[in-house]
Amino acid sequence: MTPLPRLVAVPALLSLALVAGCNNGSSSTSSNSGSGASSSAAAMSNSAAPSSGAGSSGTATNAAAKCPTSNTRSFAKTRFVTDVGLTVGTFHHWIWKPYKEGKFHKGAHGRIKAIIKGVAVSALDLKLMNNAKKNVEANPTLCKVLAAPIENAVGALGGLKGKITSGDLNSLTSLESTLSGIMHTGNKHGLGITESTDQSKASQG
Repeated sequence: MTPLPRLVAVPALLSLALVAGCNNGSSSTSSNSGSGASSSAAAMSNSAAPSSGAGSSGTATNAAAKCPTSNTRSFAKTRFVTDVGLTVGTFHHWIWKPYKEGKFHKGAHGRIKAIIKGVAVSALDLKLMNNAKKNVEANPTLCKVLAAPIENAVGALGGLKGKITSGDLNSLTSLESTLSGIMHTGNKHGLGITESTDQSKASQG
């Protein structure tokens, strides 16, 4: 009867050894699996992150795409010269000058006439500046130096009619500076823009 405990003990020891071996195998497999997952996650993270160089290049490309690389409209510069010359000339003659003389103020002599003429000229100048904008956007050189101020001028002229009728003319000084600046910049590039009030010379777009 004495050998019986030994026979029972041996299988028990074998069972413990097998369990221990399985646990070690699982731990090793789990560790390897976790390491592999970490490596895969790192690889995915690296491949998903955009390079700063590519982003900068894309931004530069988008900025350059706003202006054409060659003329896209016939006589764009000639039309632009006419449009800006008329805009600045009519603005100075029928809006800026009366404003400086106080003719838009309540009680001023000739105020109604000045307002009627100013409103009509503001509509004309908005049309002319929109034409100028189209011509600027059609010419590479003009577009690079004048696209932004032309856009500002169009926005300001769009609200000018209402400001003349309401008497809110505080922004006229800024608009005059913008228009004169556009003419000055154009002339710096050899366009030879001169002020004009001859509305029969207005281009058709």
